Amino acid sequence: MIKYYDERHKMIFADLIRRMKSNDCYHLAIAYLIALDYDCRNRIECVFDIENDTILPDCLHSGWQTGTSLKTLRLAFNLWNGYCFDTDTYIDQDGQRSLLPSSSYAVDSIFCSTYAPYYWEAIKLRYPEYTQ
Repeated sequence: MIKYYDERHKMIFADLIRRMKSNDCYHLAIAYLIALDYDCRNRIECVFDIENDTILPDCLHSGWQTGTSLKTLRLAFNLWNGYCFDTDTYIDQDGQRSLLPSSSYAVDSIFCSTYAPYYWEAIKLRYPEYTQ
């Protein structure tokens, strides 16, 4: 049984899953986290492109972000495809600018939140075979 923050979280999660292309573990985890946070769920179209089935990491630099919404989306994006980048870059050996992984995606940065029990719930949705 999935643990929800409140009834609104449960309702938005169910609606979001209905609209997504799949209800696999990737989609369940990201929908759960987007629906969890007030700021994220009010800007779903800024966070996830449902039609193209992809995250929108540029939203991490939007003015509406709070400390909690950033933690929530960093975990969501990381569970989606391992995304762990903010804005720091370096020049690689081919002269191309590349993003550096950010320490903001570390467990101690993300789980220092009242949402921690729900973050764990998202991990269980993403990795059901390892978290039973």
